[in-house]
Amino acid sequence: MNIKTRNYQGDYIQGHFIKVEDPNGEVWSKNPGDLEAQTLTFPYSYENIHDAVTAAKRSYPHWKRQPVQKRIEALVKYREIFKNRQQDISFWNSFETGKPYWESVQEFEETLALIDFYLNRGSQTSVEEKQSTEDGVCVTRFSSRGVISVITPAAQPVLFPHSYFVPALINGNTVVSKICSQTPTLGQLFAEVAHESGLAAGTLNFIHGDSESARRLVSHPNIDSIFFHGPFETVSKIKKQIVSDFGKSTVFESGGNNVQVIWKDCNYSQALYDALISSFLTSGQRCSSTSRILIHDNVYSQFVKDFHQLAKKISIGYALSENSNPFMGPLMSEQAVEDYLRFQGIAVREGAEEIMRGKTLERDKKGFYVSPSLHALEKPDAKSIYQKSEIYGPNVALFRVKELDETAEIINQPHWGLVASIYTGARETFYNIADEIKVGMLHWNRPTTAISYCLPMGGINKSGNERPMGSFAGFQCTQMTSCLEGEMSFDLSSLRKEIPRLDP
Repeated sequence: MNIKTRNYQGDYIQGHFIKVEDPNGEVWSKNPGDLEAQTLTFPYSYENIHDAVTAAKRSYPHWKRQPVQKRIEALVKYREIFKNRQQDISFWNSFETGKPYWESVQEFEETLALIDFYLNRGSQTSVEEKQSTEDGVCVTRFSSRGVISVITPAAQPVLFPHSYFVPALINGNTVVSKICSQTPTLGQLFAEVAHESGLAAGTLNFIHGDSESARRLVSHPNIDSIFFHGPFETVSKIKKQIVSDFGKSTVFESGGNNVQVIWKDCNYSQALYDALISSFLTSGQRCSSTSRILIHDNVYSQFVKDFHQLAKKISIGYALSENSNPFMGPLMSEQAVEDYLRFQGIAVREGAEEIMRGKTLERDKKGFYVSPSLHALEKPDAKSIYQKSEIYGPNVALFRVKELDETAEIINQPHWGLVASIYTGARETFYNIADEIKVGMLHWNRPTTAISYCLPMGGINKSGNERPMGSFAGFQCTQMTSCLEGEMSFDLSSLRKEIPRLDP
């Protein structure tokens, strides 16, 4: 795990590592928690995008014709090698994202469980739904889509790519995955696992690159489907980019401005600590992080006091420290810090009460460390920049509510729609709120970050395009064909008399 042992191998195309000799640019493996740590350069080439897509298209006919069990066996081998690389992958996850090592191990274990879920679930391509009618047998068949591009962010750089390319491969597609520019070493590790597992050449390809690389990848004429997880602004650009490319299917996940509701009859301690964890895990940079907490008037004052006290006690430090075990690491970039601090000023200028101001922190190692921020708001404001923005950082807005109708108004106002959590002892209260709000995932007495792949995973409105993965991944990875099947029988006398006949 020595940093000096790293080496650049290149893009992984058609079963081979190909080093870029004439790059268009380069990305870097950096440590946001230790800016003085050695940096490794990963050059990229736009030409390799075409080569990777071509390799995936060439391999697609063979891969899709493999029996489902053969495809699963190949991915079982991938899973075995992946599991054996746990220490390396967890280390580089912490190194490149800054998240504490314990959290990287947790993400690795969650990824293993997710892979197992998809392997046990099997392929939608093996499903045929049949129904007999007077017109014949109606059969619904599912077939693979083709070449799928996968682009994912850095917040959970192990879990997210696997949540897309594993079900894509199981369902007979081939994949070109653009490695996140902030975690290039991790992406190379996934490519090494694919290579060692013996996956058919061209089935799973990895390329390094920047935002222009992503743009070129999704617009390539031989890409059949786009699986993208990232900012809403980028989703909007992609949608405009492919507006006339009707053949491409899309799965978009674009973050959220997620809510936890603390009702007067909740289990107070559970609600308090779940709020703390879901707000500040991964330094608040998960798409599922809690950004707003709606607190019933009966418990508001006590909750804000306790939440503030806990937030001040959060340990913040270097992810790979041998002398401490922090709960929170740094933000991932200098730009993230600038944006986070800018929103502190916006909140105050718009009238929010500053309970705890987010600020930069100095630690033993120089990095992008910040403290949590808490702001109390009197009422929802549709024009508020602070209230309607997705803020990548440990930021929480607090609202006092008295009636159920107030919660729905606040939750729906920013037009995000990923996940909301309702803490109450009454099922009726939960469903009364559920009936009025618009989110893709709704939790009862579970934190917003507790996303289950055993359910459909995805958002609505600005948070996604209502094509969830998780238990619905098979539908996103396949295309449906309706087949009407009849016997080879024909009775000329059964035709209507108005239909012309051939002369005898």
